[in-house]
Amino acid sequence: MNVKDLIKNSKKLVLDTGIYIEYFQTKENKIKEYLRETLFTDESEVRIYANYILKSEIYYILCRALGKQKAGELLNEIEMFLIFEESRILYELAGKIKCKFSISLADCYSIATGIVQNCSVLFLEEEELSEDTIKQINREFKSDLHIIDIDKF
Repeated sequence: MNVKDLIKNSKKLVLDTGIYIEYFQTKENKIKEYLRETLFTDESEVRIYANYILKSEIYYILCRALGKQKAGELLNEIEMFLIFEESRILYELAGKIKCKFSISLADCYSIATGIVQNCSVLFLEEEELSEDTIKQINREFKSDLHIIDIDKF
C-alpha cells in the first residue's frame, strides 16, 4: 500500500518530526499540500496522535531556524489537529526501543505512541531508520512503521 492510500484509509496516525518540519518549509511541497488537504483540515476524520517529546523537538528545530515567536505560531497552527498521548507506559516503551536500537529518543517516543494507539507511524527517510531497522522494530514491538520517500510522494 502506498503512503497516500495508508493515510486516506487510516482512522488514526502518528507523524514523526521530519514530516512536520517538511510541512513547515516556506516553499510549497507535495507533502505540505497533501497534509493540508487531508489531515490538517477541519474535515479530516483521521486522528493524529503526538507526544510532548515530539512537540519539543519540532519547537526547538523551528526555533533555531525561525526564532521563538515564529516557532510558537507554527506549532499553534497545527496543535488543534493533534491529540497528545500521555500514557504512563510511553516512557517504558520508548526506553525499551532505545535500549535495543540506536535511534533518536524522539523517534522512540513516536514509535511508542503508535504502539499505544495501535496505529501506523510515518517517518521521512532517516539514516538511522534503515529498512532493516524498521523491519526489526515492527517485528519485535508489533509496530507499524512506514518511511515516506519525498521524491516518490
